[in-house]
Amino acid sequence: MIDIVRAIADSQPLLHLLTCITLLSPAAGALLLIAMNITGIKPHERWIAVVSAVTVTSAAMAAVLLAGLTMLRPTREFDEVVWTMYSVHEYQLDVSIFVDPLSATLTVLGACVIPVLARFSSRYLHNEPGYLRFFVLVGVATTGFFWFVLGGSVDMAFFGWELLGLSSVLLVAFFWDRPETVVASARIFATYRFADIALLAGVVLLHHYVGDSSWASVLGVGRPGHDAVHPGTFPATVLGLAFLLAAIGKSAQVPVSPYVLRAMEGPTPSSALFYGTLSIHAGVYLMLRVEPLLADAPIARGAVVVVGVLTAITSSLASLVRADAKGALALATSAQAGLILAETGLGWTEFAMWHLLAHGLLRLGQFLRSPSWLADAQARRLALGGGAYRPAWYLERVLPARFHDALYAAALSRFGLDALVERLVTRPLAEFAHLASMPRPRLRGRGARISGGVMPVHAPPSLGARVIVRVQAPAQPQEAVR
Repeated sequence: MIDIVRAIADSQPLLHLLTCITLLSPAAGALLLIAMNITGIKPHERWIAVVSAVTVTSAAMAAVLLAGLTMLRPTREFDEVVWTMYSVHEYQLDVSIFVDPLSATLTVLGACVIPVLARFSSRYLHNEPGYLRFFVLVGVATTGFFWFVLGGSVDMAFFGWELLGLSSVLLVAFFWDRPETVVASARIFATYRFADIALLAGVVLLHHYVGDSSWASVLGVGRPGHDAVHPGTFPATVLGLAFLLAAIGKSAQVPVSPYVLRAMEGPTPSSALFYGTLSIHAGVYLMLRVEPLLADAPIARGAVVVVGVLTAITSSLASLVRADAKGALALATSAQAGLILAETGLGWTEFAMWHLLAHGLLRLGQFLRSPSWLADAQARRLALGGGAYRPAWYLERVLPARFHDALYAAALSRFGLDALVERLVTRPLAEFAHLASMPRPRLRGRGARISGGVMPVHAPPSLGARVIVRVQAPAQPQEAVR
């Protein structure tokens, strides 16, 4: 029996089939729903839910089978180039897959979360105008997640990273008729672009310093006798810091951790999918994947630990003073992601891997139950006999009053991180964009004269207005006209 199972695990055609189903099935479902919408077909909600459930569930089941069969192989890894897109001299861009215990763990998390959320959303979003749009974006997010986790190189991981970020931003703006929702989505989009630039810089530098970007060859993960590459202290530090910046933006770490509160503008299922389980752990998974590079970069390793610990402290304290359930859960998730990041920096990769899996499953249930949080709290109080829900003695009462009040005020303001980012990044970029978007007067001929017409002049942002100035070109003599 064991020999039969091992023979199945070593079957290359079966593994290739499971790979194709995992990477392409959710995308096929999303494209089918888009095609139906473009052609004027308005499917019933039940059919939309069925198409989405079948495609994402088949991808999840294939991914679990792929991960399980890989763990039965003697090397406990599966590294295969599915297709070479193009090749230029010594460089080639491959569509490849790499499965090892780390990617298998996150694959199991996604396989448990995505079908449950698809089923939950089919009833939760009943009669919503964007019903079809939601399930299209769920298919895109599922595709991006599996490409990011199972991709055999940093190049493929970047492709999945982009799809995951794009779908999460669009789902935050699901209720696009609300101005605050659109503004929150734009802020998250800008934060993700920061993370994308950092990851892209890491990819380019990895090609520059190492000459390859596949996980197996560069990091030596899962290959007996094949150690990770050692590009040197300075290149490893630069690479580690670039990947850390990407993880900060994606996993809501200090100083951009408060953006998860804006992400709660989306529907509850999308909040659970992205900011409770998958997207917020993508940056942590990236650091777990590149952890062998940190062996030669003590500065980068120390920065990883410091960022994780600071996020865990600030986000956990800020979550304690939140009045809304989803906001408290979002900040608590950011705090736990910070702890996992600190564990990664300390080299506790296996512990961090299991911490990530358990935390993602816990947050799934908590986010989906958050609409009934008040009823659950009242039920717990009744079960405990009523009265004070908290015990009579706890840490807050032993702290000095002045320190307690200062800490409470800092937690309410999220330790000023929003104001810091606003002053150092958002406002300067907004002023630069304002200057860059100011209209230029049109010139006529070599005389550089301003042509007649209406020219809008943007007032300073403090005025909040736009002044229209009519510019009349001076009259010219008849001889000049001729």
